[in-house]
Amino acid sequence: MWFFRLLQSERFFHHYQPIVNLQTSEVEGYEALFRSKNFRDPKNAYTAAIRKNRLFELDVHSIQKAIHMFARHGPVKKGRKLFLNVYPSTIMHEDFSSFMLQMIERYALPAGQIVLEIVEHEKITDFNSMSDTLRFLQQMGIMIAVDDFGKGSDDINRTIEIDTDYIKLDRYFSVDLLRSRKKQAYVMFLVHYCHQFNVKLIFEGLETANDIGCAQRLGVLYAQGYALGKPQHISKISRSDEHV
Repeated sequence: MWFFRLLQSERFFHHYQPIVNLQTSEVEGYEALFRSKNFRDPKNAYTAAIRKNRLFELDVHSIQKAIHMFARHGPVKKGRKLFLNVYPSTIMHEDFSSFMLQMIERYALPAGQIVLEIVEHEKITDFNSMSDTLRFLQQMGIMIAVDDFGKGSDDINRTIEIDTDYIKLDRYFSVDLLRSRKKQAYVMFLVHYCHQFNVKLIFEGLETANDIGCAQRLGVLYAQGYALGKPQHISKISRSDEHV
């Protein structure tokens, strides 16, 4: 019953965290991060949804609210992109593509400003079907990101089998990056890989100016983390959105 009330009364909201171009300091877009007073850890809401077989409902309710708030109060006219977390099974649901088309039409948010981040918590069991569905969404203009690369069990498969627009490098790589030659070498490999296949690499979890400087020296163009901007309410985004 409590889960039904969570969806019906929308007892959840989003904070928006900037993703920044490290060369120009311009904001590329914002990731919508799920928050709820019912759950201290947002992941627990999705764990509960999975147990109750309501994951698709929670995903689409969250996406709709994030789009609604961003289209109404966000820096849409500046061309900022909205990054939305979504589970693979939600993308593969028979109603998802039509749902996304409805969101674009209802809220007049250009499809090219929507980026679907495929979360790593759930394995992709059929890459052929997933690729076909993602290709259809991309034909609509929607962009695709592989989220938290380096954390999931099928990361390599995703970057090869999915024609993605962004790869988001997990915050694991930012920890002790300055002291780890292995991590630096791996990041440089990914920078080269992304450049070769016209994919934008986003480094997550940059917490200090030293982290930012190291990422820049390794050739990383886009990044996200507290050193670049904390997650905050959409009203604060609208007032502060310029350069970081």
